[in-house]
Amino acid sequence: MFKKSLALLLAILMVIGMTACGKKEGGGGEQGGSDNEKYSGTVMLYTSTGEDVVVALKEAFEKKYPNVTMEYIQATSGKITSRLAAEFESGTIACDTLWLADFSGIMTYKNEDRLIQYRSPFAEKVDAKFKDADGYYTAARIVVMGLGYSTTKSSDAEVPNNYDGLISETFRNQIIMTHPSNSGTTKALVYALVNSPKYGWPFFQSLKDYGTEVNESSNATNNAVASGGYKICLGVDYNVKNLMDQGSPIAWRDTEDIVAVPCPIAVVKGCPNEELGKLLLDFILDPEGGQKIMVDMNITVSSPDVQLKPGMLSSDELAAKALPIDWEDLAKTGKDMIAKYNEIFQK
Repeated sequence: MFKKSLALLLAILMVIGMTACGKKEGGGGEQGGSDNEKYSGTVMLYTSTGEDVVVALKEAFEKKYPNVTMEYIQATSGKITSRLAAEFESGTIACDTLWLADFSGIMTYKNEDRLIQYRSPFAEKVDAKFKDADGYYTAARIVVMGLGYSTTKSSDAEVPNNYDGLISETFRNQIIMTHPSNSGTTKALVYALVNSPKYGWPFFQSLKDYGTEVNESSNATNNAVASGGYKICLGVDYNVKNLMDQGSPIAWRDTEDIVAVPCPIAVVKGCPNEELGKLLLDFILDPEGGQKIMVDMNITVSSPDVQLKPGMLSSDELAAKALPIDWEDLAKTGKDMIAKYNEIFQK
């Protein structure tokens, strides 16, 4: 009898031990259900990322964390910045997680002590060029600028392989771009080209002379080409490629001079829910979470552990090949640069 009881006790202990070993603790990858369900509440994301991307991330995040609601404000970089300025001024901060279009804006918030220092475990492998050395922000995605063109108004043969090829009678009054004050990615593009000896301000004067139109948002710029209103635009890669996947008559041309714009994510100091702000940031940087979702939407992600679609340069390749951008200088001189841009295009 004693032997049978002892054997039964040992069997029960073995089952308990196996169950405990089978649980996945928090950190990378998929977590155990009880771990995910312990999080509850609402987290607010402010971002200039396309709304289609944000909606896909929201659905996946709320599926993984069923007791958490992800709310968001999606707008142009200029509108996000204005909204945050008002919140900082009033002391009523609503944003938990902030995801901007370029480093210059986020650097300003870091210098003003508006961000929480948080080193996500998923940021460890991200190239040093695409994250803050002090751990305040990390690029979640990298936008590659280039040329989007109408397949009904342009042939592949006439579309240039570089920006200087736009200065042609072929594209007179047929070029459109986004205003750099509204788009962080376009602001970075203008800075990269202005500070390149190959282009400089004369290139933008030539764009103006050839009748380039200026639009208010990147989505509107790309849609203007997709609708046949213009032959070509200085565009955003994933926006154009997503339109292509939807069957729009638009195509993409990578340029020889590469402009890569890291889009940083951070947690705002004084936010309503710091814990959930960090949770959302981690999810977006997770190779098995937000990074994988974004690759499916034609986005170059910062994680080197995610397989990109064919033909896309990895974050490491972009770090090595892209035109240099001094983000601190752009943060300091951006207003003057935009004033010069306006001087050219508002004549």
